[in-house]
Amino acid sequence: MEDLFAVKELQIRQPARMLPGRARYDIFDPDKRLLAVAAETEPRSALHVMADLVPRTRLLTVRSAADEPLLTLVKRDADWLTDVKDQDGQLIGRIQTGETRRHYTLLDEADQVTGQAVGDLAVKQFSITGPEGERLARLRKTWAGLGKELLTSSDHYTLTFTGPMQSRTRMLVVMVPIVLDMSRHGPY
Repeated sequence: MEDLFAVKELQIRQPARMLPGRARYDIFDPDKRLLAVAAETEPRSALHVMADLVPRTRLLTVRSAADEPLLTLVKRDADWLTDVKDQDGQLIGRIQTGETRRHYTLLDEADQVTGQAVGDLAVKQFSITGPEGERLARLRKTWAGLGKELLTSSDHYTLTFTGPMQSRTRMLVVMVPIVLDMSRHGPY
């Protein structure tokens, strides 16, 4: 698991669906090989999505391409926090969503800041930095294609690693586009 995301660039893509019943994100390496899939554990009907106006908790599991459990994301809208846990349920860290959904703070298991993701005003490009301001990665929301852009809410992201980081921090960085999409762009 530690080496799974140890590549220079990752592509995070949502499959095209007109009315998605659950969130799903496919994570690819630069050669377009599927590395992992993050998927919501419980399907939700369209009526449930539209009627769900109160803060909620959503659970996603991240599994390798070989269907081995890797991570669990517990996204809580009530306090704008997402817990990232390993396959044994141990907390790796948290991603805290800022009020404008343009700022994301990466926290380790002891709630110490390990990074920041800050987006431009269009919320299309993000710079991810460490606690001392060192550049760790760059995140871009990319063009998903005419059909997906017009007919679905499916989004694509490219994550480029620009600096060294611990593997636990790398896992948090890889989860940022998923949290971003669910917080800002996703209809569900």
